[in-house]
Amino acid sequence: MRLTRRGVVGGGALLIAGPAHGQTVVDAAPPATDVAAWTAYEARLRARLADGRFDARGADAALATTNSLRQAAGAPPLAWHAELAETARAHAADLAARRYVEHLSPEGFDPSHRFWLLARTTIGSPSENIAYHRGEGAPAPAGRMVERWRQSPGHWQNLLRASYTHAGYGVARGPDRVWVVGLFAQPLATLPEPLPFRAQAPEIARAIRATPSALSPRLTVPQGSRPARLAGATPVMQLTAVRRMDGVADVIGGPIFISPEPSGLG
Repeated sequence: MRLTRRGVVGGGALLIAGPAHGQTVVDAAPPATDVAAWTAYEARLRARLADGRFDARGADAALATTNSLRQAAGAPPLAWHAELAETARAHAADLAARRYVEHLSPEGFDPSHRFWLLARTTIGSPSENIAYHRGEGAPAPAGRMVERWRQSPGHWQNLLRASYTHAGYGVARGPDRVWVVGLFAQPLATLPEPLPFRAQAPEIARAIRATPSALSPRLTVPQGSRPARLAGATPVMQLTAVRRMDGVADVIGGPIFISPEPSGLG
């Protein structure tokens, strides 16, 4: 499923990017050998966090509306998750700065990649909802935009999924428009210390040891990256874990990092 599909709600006033449910786009991101591409996008996201257009109250209102809707549907409330929120803010600011409304960045990175680049302590994969309002006068309140996701079955399913435990919102506002990004997840594990983006061997080893052994922690190339020969290049790598449910093994991504040692892929 491509994550660039868009739907139009509200007579063209509110755009909602087709929902991204906890998965990567297969082979959409740069290959693990392209350290420059991964480094540049991580730096772009970090820079976006300094954007002055964030609406913190709007983000709080979006979560309150989400939990009100979940309560009405019989779903448990979602707790605020700082790393989900940071990732949502970075993408909202990027959408505002580059004026697009998509889950997939122009470089080919998807919601999970953004989370794995910014969330340095969490193993998990989020679902992402996006809403965008443009029109005369003041932009629509974030809470009202969340309610409009009711008109999109995929967005509504993301919002109400009972297995999710946490959420984070980013709201970026301009004079006549607003971008709302919501991320929802059930974190699989939390590291006791952040794994640096430019990680050294001892830090990588500690992260592996800190991941519960029952989750079979391992190192891989980033999920959703395009294939490439790894010999002779320092790859971009990822800490992953395995969740086993009903006899099915599901590989869940964690922090992506630049490794000084290209060997030892799991």
